[in-house]
Amino acid sequence: MFDAGGCSAPRLYELLLALGNEVRVVDASFRTDDALEALGEADALALSGRRRARSSSDVLGTALIRGARESGMPIVGVCYGAQLLNNSMGGTLEMMDRRLTGLNEVRVDRVDPAFSGLPSDRARFYEARARRIRRLAPGLRDVAWSDAGGVEAYVGDRVYGFLFHPELSGGAGVIVMRGALEALGILHPRGRRP
Repeated sequence: MFDAGGCSAPRLYELLLALGNEVRVVDASFRTDDALEALGEADALALSGRRRARSSSDVLGTALIRGARESGMPIVGVCYGAQLLNNSMGGTLEMMDRRLTGLNEVRVDRVDPAFSGLPSDRARFYEARARRIRRLAPGLRDVAWSDAGGVEAYVGDRVYGFLFHPELSGGAGVIVMRGALEALGILHPRGRRP
């Protein structure tokens, strides 16, 4: 997991562990070579949110995304991690008129495996961001939306991006993260590997 410096990174770590994953954390203090070496020992890459813009996070996060994509490794991005993933694949962001903070009602595509376990096509997820996706990168498809934040989640070949924070969204967030990890083949039902 790449901890980009967000205050919710420990909660993402805990959620990934609770879902049965082994998690190794790298952060902006790692040299790029050391972070890529750690990535080489991983089955997947998770990218956390961040509190403040730091170019060192962008550089290291982009290098990890490139390494994961080149090896065909699955990637899950949360908040800043989803924004960085979209940008690194050719998408763009824009500033919103006002920052989203708190629970936000999101419409979801329940056909998508990440959202199929939810009881409705609407759920409330925690958000803390000032940017939204202006243009999705080629090959990505939006699977969740809100009036306030635009695209809230996307899926592509071996990638999921959540602009909200599943790790801070209670039971709905656990359902979504479990569904995404299962769809990516890195979590099997009930967290067990074959």
